[in-house]
Amino acid sequence: MRACGAMVTYSPVTPPDLRIDEDRLRAALATATPGAANLFAYPAQSNFSGVQHPLEWIAEAQSLGWDVLLDSATFAPTNRLDLRRWNPGYIPLSFYKMFGYPTDVGALIARKAALEKLHRPWFAGGTITISSVQGDGYYLAEGQTAFEDGTINYLTLPAVEIGLKHLAAVGVETIHERVICLTGWLLDQLTALRRSNGQPLVRVYGPTTTKGRGGTITVNFVDPAGKVIDHRVVEDAASRVNISLRTGCFCNPGVGENAFGSTATELKDCFQSEDRMTFEQFIVAMSQKDVEAVGAVRVSLGVACNFADIYRFMAFAATLLDVLAEKHAS
Repeated sequence: MRACGAMVTYSPVTPPDLRIDEDRLRAALATATPGAANLFAYPAQSNFSGVQHPLEWIAEAQSLGWDVLLDSATFAPTNRLDLRRWNPGYIPLSFYKMFGYPTDVGALIARKAALEKLHRPWFAGGTITISSVQGDGYYLAEGQTAFEDGTINYLTLPAVEIGLKHLAAVGVETIHERVICLTGWLLDQLTALRRSNGQPLVRVYGPTTTKGRGGTITVNFVDPAGKVIDHRVVEDAASRVNISLRTGCFCNPGVGENAFGSTATELKDCFQSEDRMTFEQFIVAMSQKDVEAVGAVRVSLGVACNFADIYRFMAFAATLLDVLAEKHAS
């Protein structure tokens, strides 16, 4: 967007709950240019903190002249999104996050009026009705077909139908209630863990209750002195007991930078050189600055999770933290 000259405004989240400051957000929404293309994009649920942002923002932004993109990839798997009540222009979804398979098919639901506002500056296979080299022209297909690059992976599409039927049979409300119950138990257990010196064993990024949040929990383990233990050490220890954890920044640098206390000055230093920086080099560079962490550990609860899963994770956390502290110190 910046390459095309668009003005981009980021509304930061505020620790410790990592919710968006609504006053700052409304101030940003008030800057819409009348008659221009204005796009407000936000997640219904953060894939970092689990925070669920108000769906009421959709109509509020639209009344000020914004088109709204509601990222529902993390929200839709465990919450009902009623499009008769909420009317965003664009809604990206992940079938993988909804029922685990297939991993390479998603969806962009768009209202026809919103879709007509999009103009592609290029085309790819399957998105045109006709093109010509000598005629130096092409015609895009109409509607959603103009945005479906290449041949759709039709061999996996039957799995989408099966997955949707499975979710419907279980019931979204049932899934939601179960995930919230598991999330509440896990948060209570994690925040209650203490070392012998009273130091908390984990630091939760985001709400520590189930109010206004979903089943995504991001934490870091801390040593007896309160220093964050490298998330790679935690991941290695978990893999040894066959527990798979997602660690890192989770494709969500903005909220992570706010959660870890990184500043613009500290981060810009890492992007001044023309040489490519690896993630490992980035961790080393940031570890020399006054930041809490570079990455974290994430636990995501969904339709396939049960109590045995989170109980085993808690057993791992409580049993191995002393070992992790020793390894971290060495």
